[in-house]
Amino acid sequence: MGDPRPSGNLETPPFMSLKSARAGHGARHRRNHPLSLKRTSDRPAIGPFIAGLVALGLLGGVNRAQQPPAPTPGQTRDNAKDGQRYVWAPAGKFTMGCSPLDKYCAADESPAHPVEITRGFWIGQTPVTVAAWKRYRAETGKPPLLAADEFGRKLNEAAAENTQPVVAAAWDDARDYCSWAGLRLPTEAEWEYAARAGSTASRYGEVDDVAWYGDNSGRKPIDSAGLFREDPPKFDRRLFSNGNGPRGVTQKKPNAWGLYDILGNVWEWVADYYSPSYYGSSPPADPQGPATGTQRVLRGGAWNTLPNNIRVSYRLTNPQGDRINAFGFRCAGDLR
Repeated sequence: MGDPRPSGNLETPPFMSLKSARAGHGARHRRNHPLSLKRTSDRPAIGPFIAGLVALGLLGGVNRAQQPPAPTPGQTRDNAKDGQRYVWAPAGKFTMGCSPLDKYCAADESPAHPVEITRGFWIGQTPVTVAAWKRYRAETGKPPLLAADEFGRKLNEAAAENTQPVVAAAWDDARDYCSWAGLRLPTEAEWEYAARAGSTASRYGEVDDVAWYGDNSGRKPIDSAGLFREDPPKFDRRLFSNGNGPRGVTQKKPNAWGLYDILGNVWEWVADYYSPSYYGSSPPADPQGPATGTQRVLRGGAWNTLPNNIRVSYRLTNPQGDRINAFGFRCAGDLR
């Protein structure tokens, strides 16, 4: 099965379908405060007394002291529900879409356009791992994800590696997990904003340093683009023969906000429906994607992706029911 999106890029690899095997503090409650009772004729005026307390910072300052400090970019917090670590992405602005001087930019990555993320959010430091999925299954009784693909490559719990990202998860699987964890899937704009972490480049480091992809996710280095050009129908089999597959998280360099594997290892479902022309009409603040659609967006590239597509702006699209051996996800939202 080839890349499900028509493209002029002949180096877009096939993706193995498993179907065949297949605010604020609020009011200060003055009505109930002992100092706010209506004055009677035998009670002296207390307005000056209250004004003095406010001036000294004795009223109102208590609430300010109870406010936790705002998280800083890249600050981490563990989620007790799923055991995963999350990273703070602050509110901010960035340019979404084609990176400057990116010669591989595709039509649906255009036009590059300004986007504002008006609220900070927490996002998974890594894709959701096998260990976290086991925790989810133990609490909810959900069935395990696929144990092997059509070539016999062991996946998920069958791979016996808890630090590997879960794969062969459909969009609904990802949504349900994130909801259980008290979170949600990131929007496409949030994902790219966090992946860039302030960078305008197409990736945040040299590809071999930051990502597991077709060239380096097997037993020995290969020229995945050359293999694909040479014989596309045999590409998947040749990757299997070389031992290419998902790898344990956090082994590559993170981006500036400390996110690991946001490029490479597994494609990541985001919340949005896909439209090739959405960027031309996207709202400038907190875009949510098209209201309807037939396919969902995935981002980041994976262990079987060609190097030219390991870029923060690259968009993949698939029906949300697809369970592919390179499809995973990470969650985002508010941590309580």
